[in-house]
Amino acid sequence: MKWFGRRRWDVDADVVCIGSGLGSIVAAIAAHDKGSRVVVLEKASKLGGVSGWSNGEIYHPCSREMRAAGIEDNEEDARRYFDFIACGFQEPELLDRLLSTRAEAIEYLSDRAGVKFHCVHGLSDYYYPDAPGARNTGRYLSLDLFDASQLGEWQEKTLISPHAARFLHEDIYRFGGLANVTKWDYELLGKRVEDDIRTLGGALMGYLVKAAMVDRGIPAHLGTPAQELITDDDGAVIGVRAVCDGKDLRVRARKGVVLATGGYDHNEELAKRYENTRAWKSTCPPYVHGDHLVMAGEIGAAVANVPPTNLAMFLGYQIPGEEFDDQPLYRTCWEAGCPHAIAVNRAGERFCDESFYKDIQPRQRQWDGHTQTQPNTPAFLIFDAQYRERYPIGPLMPGQDLPEALAERADTPAELAVKLGIDPAGLEKTLEHFNPNAEKGLDPDFDRGHYPWSVRLVGDDRYPNPSLAPVSRSPFYGIELVPVGVGINSHGLRFDTEGRVVHVRGHAIPGLYAAGNSAALLDLGGGYQSGTSNLRAITWGYIAGQHAASRA
Repeated sequence: MKWFGRRRWDVDADVVCIGSGLGSIVAAIAAHDKGSRVVVLEKASKLGGVSGWSNGEIYHPCSREMRAAGIEDNEEDARRYFDFIACGFQEPELLDRLLSTRAEAIEYLSDRAGVKFHCVHGLSDYYYPDAPGARNTGRYLSLDLFDASQLGEWQEKTLISPHAARFLHEDIYRFGGLANVTKWDYELLGKRVEDDIRTLGGALMGYLVKAAMVDRGIPAHLGTPAQELITDDDGAVIGVRAVCDGKDLRVRARKGVVLATGGYDHNEELAKRYENTRAWKSTCPPYVHGDHLVMAGEIGAAVANVPPTNLAMFLGYQIPGEEFDDQPLYRTCWEAGCPHAIAVNRAGERFCDESFYKDIQPRQRQWDGHTQTQPNTPAFLIFDAQYRERYPIGPLMPGQDLPEALAERADTPAELAVKLGIDPAGLEKTLEHFNPNAEKGLDPDFDRGHYPWSVRLVGDDRYPNPSLAPVSRSPFYGIELVPVGVGINSHGLRFDTEGRVVHVRGHAIPGLYAAGNSAALLDLGGGYQSGTSNLRAITWGYIAGQHAASRA
């Protein structure tokens, strides 16, 4: 929208941050601390965004928390690992800026915003021990417990994830992980819920909302979706048109606007095309629709992408009746990596290492040029009575009845296959091959159990191979699975080393910035590692907020 004449501004600010996840709130804090008047606009009724639903990890090699814990690391190995993940699709100057600024940004939040980080012991890099520069522990930062009563009026206005229990990483490892869910300390969980003690992404956004809204008094307008960017005659962004209570709200931005609205997970048609899959659902909060692409696109912003095949798409499912804000709630299927379970396609064949989602997702997109199909979509989780005795399905505990609309059940694999629409002979052949090897802890087809990262999350150390055991005892169960996103998308806004959005003609658009999942993954390139999305949200939010505040 071009600005004509002397129209009235409803809200006057220097910097406007759109969205209320990690990138936006960090930008707001950074701009405020440089002397700018900041306003946050959020379309949802609560703050926190996708970051608030995350596991709250920040992937930060060579952190001072690592050094304090006596864990060895160096920047050369960290760069080698980032380059390995990027697969050559990174833009070196953006990765350079991310890596050179990340420590400053994270330490700023710790020292100036009171965010309490600690390094996670015992959780390895994804590709350890194979990738150059990989480490077996210490590179993930997580959050100390956060007492939500510190949020005051914002306590009930900040998102709480339906996906994560209120445990620290260390708690879950001490209990034995997902494979030992019956031994978790539910009395401790109940106490934390009662006292509103938050962990993981809830703690991350709790600390930041406190720093921004409580300690600094930065105003946030909830239920106020941004609709349009306002520009002057020279194309510079000078404000935002939002909607509040059904009426237009024109918000002035003297110095800049930071777009941090997340990705496009809940724009299903767009996601299917951009993510190269015929089916798509999301585990994200139901507020991310690609608003950044629309608003910035209207004023000539360039969209950029990296290959979608190695980012963060999972197999997932929905338990009938589970919803969030009147939308179906989808869950990631970690269960496929537990013993006594496999994932198969319509032919009844395994097609991946089910314990390592980085192997699953490119194979989900595999294309058969002879049949013009993606043969591994949909996929099916197949498990047996032994699984049901030991492990959960989402929040459904071992032995608890599974809803008929969720899972099929049969006495034999062939009968189960018929109910699911799978080739019976194919499934029987798969199990005849899989089970004898699994009994010995072997997977000659996909080497399941190779990566310590996946063993730590879903392995069961009661077995020779913690990731493997036969699927052999009746009754047998099956659940149809669908690709699900977690907010890390292949397409986003092109940006430069100051976090400024770039125009299709190659110049930076004055007064417009992008951070978090709204910014294209040109820094990370063609890969992803848990905690890198939060790392880049913090770093580019910090860069964008400071740069915007410094504009004349």
